[in-house]
Amino acid sequence: MFQRLIKRFIPDFDRPELPAVRTAYGQLASVLAIIANSLLFLLKLLTGLAARSIAIVADGVNNLSDAASNIVSLLGFRLAARPADEEHPYGHGRYEYLAGLMVAVLILAAGLELLKSSAERLIHPAAAVFSWPMAAVLAGSIAVKLWMMAFNRDAGRRIGSRTLEATAADSRNDAVATAVVLAGMLISRLTGLDLDGWLGLGVALFVLYSGFRLVKDTVDPLLGQKPDPAEVESIRTRILACPGVLSTHDLMLHDYGPGRRFASAHVEMAAEGDPMAHHDALDALSRAFWEQDGLHIVFQLDPISHENTVENRLRAYVTARMGVVDPRLTVHDPRVTQRDGKTEVRLDCYVPADVAIPEAELRRMLENIVRERYPDAELALTIDRDYMAPPH
Repeated sequence: MFQRLIKRFIPDFDRPELPAVRTAYGQLASVLAIIANSLLFLLKLLTGLAARSIAIVADGVNNLSDAASNIVSLLGFRLAARPADEEHPYGHGRYEYLAGLMVAVLILAAGLELLKSSAERLIHPAAAVFSWPMAAVLAGSIAVKLWMMAFNRDAGRRIGSRTLEATAADSRNDAVATAVVLAGMLISRLTGLDLDGWLGLGVALFVLYSGFRLVKDTVDPLLGQKPDPAEVESIRTRILACPGVLSTHDLMLHDYGPGRRFASAHVEMAAEGDPMAHHDALDALSRAFWEQDGLHIVFQLDPISHENTVENRLRAYVTARMGVVDPRLTVHDPRVTQRDGKTEVRLDCYVPADVAIPEAELRRMLENIVRERYPDAELALTIDRDYMAPPH
């Protein structure tokens, strides 16, 4: 059924890398969710009022908040599809992340309201009325939510959308919450225990938990979280496979929204080689990343001389000494130059993010080690913090 819907409403559905196709996926998923959640809200509201059940009303209000969040998602996909302009040269892709954040905030607001209503029911209990038609409504709601979860998860994976994956997770949570309400009401029917207020409280806490999780998931890319290690490793492997590349380091990835990613990396190549050949190889690699992955990547060439044993020995010496502190501390881009009768030493030291030694202390250690070899040199030492993965 998923495939029929996608083929019917999304032209070029098999090319999700295209911005227009990506937007069509997001809009279709959002519209279907708005319709389904609005109908579920009306059914549960009427059923809950008839049964005097705060748990069912709470579950219905949760569906209403879902419909509102789906509207936000729909707007987010439409805004994210806007092309780059003079004031936003990287495009508007982060609107999709902002939409996801708004979805999470709406879920939190609904959870707080449900928490308040459930607490009032616990303070002022009122027996709920059970009926099999009411149970059928809840069972039908579970089936709809599971279908929505599967559809949004499938669409989200096709286009790599955090917003749709969050919507899928929320649909799953809704199905679980409704199942808890249904099971609790059946228990109340069989045992005579009044669990309605407690069930509403449980649903509210579940909604709040989901909201907090979604806030984190949507805030992380806005703040600039580390990319997937598997993706970083894949990029590194492809760079190292490029003809002439000896090593790579200082890889950085910047995410301006789905389909709008930029990267930069340093690559070491033989200084004795043909610079035009190096340029052509890196230019071809950059085009391949764009054509195959939609990734804009820029390379900085670092020439490494096999004949200059002074710099090679310096790299090995400093790496060995710093490795005593932590074996993951490595050195790259060493340069020893003579200028106006003075010696200048430049090098970078890579430091993983979880190294607890303060940067000032690391810099002092690095300077002392270099001065053992070059006591009177002018030093230009850089501490490279870990943004992606260790240099290779």
